This record gives sequence, structure tokens and C-alpha cells, in this order.
Amino acid sequence: MIVKMFGFAILVGCLFIVFEFESQSEATGIMRIFHWPAMVLTGIGPTALVFMCSEVRAFFQTIGFVFGRSAMKVKKKHDVELMLLQKISKDFYTQGPKVFETVQVKGLSAFIVKTIDRLSIRMPTPDVRELLQSECERVEHNMKNCVSVLGMGIKLTPSVGMLGTIMGMVNLLANMQDPSTIGSSMSLALLTTFFGLFFSMTVWTPLQAKVDRVMTAEIDAYEKTIRWLETLEKRKPATYFADAVNIKVIDAAPAGKK
Repeated sequence: MIVKMFGFAILVGCLFIVFEFESQSEATGIMRIFHWPAMVLTGIGPTALVFMCSEVRAFFQTIGFVFGRSAMKVKKKHDVELMLLQKISKDFYTQGPKVFETVQVKGLSAFIVKTIDRLSIRMPTPDVRELLQSECERVEHNMKNCVSVLGMGIKLTPSVGMLGTIMGMVNLLANMQDPSTIGSSMSLALLTTFFGLFFSMTVWTPLQAKVDRVMTAEIDAYEKTIRWLETLEKRKPATYFADAVNIKVIDAAPAGKK
């Protein structure tokens, strides 16, 4: 509740700024478009609303993904890890399960490290695969929540802009007898709508697209690792896995050879 009240206080603060400073923009010419009270309302206000309407954990997870690695970097990292897994397959067919004990896991993704650790203690491969599948589903659920949080921002930002438009029109109608206030009130009414649409299209939408691409790359890595475990379980050649996930083929021993 305290967290929700904090978000509500931020929103009220944005409305207060608009109410108090709407007529204090002295910019001329094209600089008039940078109406800072309207930018504060449509830039910070939707974030406060999203904070109020979403789970705190999902909100901060979303921030982590937004400022985290790009989908391309995630994919490159996982491609390197998949090549390592293919090499492990080759060694597994020649050296047996003890190969997992010698794998250098430093710098690898957490789920890869846990998978190697489980195999190194001779946990049955089907059990390792089931655990990884469960983790994949959990990660996908969390990332979909993050995408939903950003989707909420896309929807709410134009609404907050309309709120500013209503405030500007109310102020305009309340002060019709004073022509000097008409310009500032109309400016607020139109610019909050403009910035609401602008921030929705240029900030929230690209951020949602980024998180969606990162989610796709992460889930793809999980699924390919699960496929790798299936090849070990069925004792298929290491080249089978390389062909299936489209990575560089490392010469491998035939299936079943120890």
C-alpha cells in the first residue's frame, strides 16, 4: 500500500506542477513546443500510474530488462554457449559423464551453470530436462509480465495526455474574461495530447519491443538447451544437435561411443 501511495503522490505532484506552472513557459518560436509542464505530466505521470497498477517486483524487473543487454548481445552470448554444449556432447561420447566435472562454467548463463552442475552429480538427464523446462516456463512468465507492464505504459500515456488537455480546457473556460490566459491554456491543452502520443510511440513502444526481443532470445536459448539434453538422453551424435540449432559443427564421435 505504501508503494502504491508513493506512485499516487508522484502523479499528484505532476498534476500540481501543470496547475501551477502552465503559464510560465516564456519560450518563443519553435521552442514553444518544449512546454516543460506538459512534458513532466506525460513523461513522469504514466510511469507513476504504471507503478501503481503493476506488481512492484514486475516493475523493477522491467527496469532491469530495459537497461540490460540488448537482444543481439543476449543471442551472441547464447550462441557461444551452444557451441560449448555441442563440444561437451563430443567429449561426453568419448569420456562419459565425468566430462561435466571439468567444464569451466565461469561466465556462462545461470541456467547453463545449473544444468552442468546437475549433470556433474549424475542427476538423471530426464530430471535435469524437466527442471530446466520448469525454469524456462517461469522465466517466460516473468518476462511476459514485463512486456505487459510496458504495454500498460503505451496505453496510459495518451490517457494522461488527455487529462492535461482537459485541465487546459477547464482553465481556458474558467478565465475567458482574461484574454492573456487563452494562449497558455490552449498550449497546455494541445501539447499534453501531443506529448502523450509522442512518448507512447517513441519511448514506451520501443522499450516494449526491446524486452520482447530479449524474451525471444532468452526463451530460444532455454529451448535449445533442452533440445541438447534430449540428444544426450537419446545418445544421438553431437552433430545432430549442431544441425538442429544451426551452429558450427564440431567433429564428434558416433552416438553411443564411450
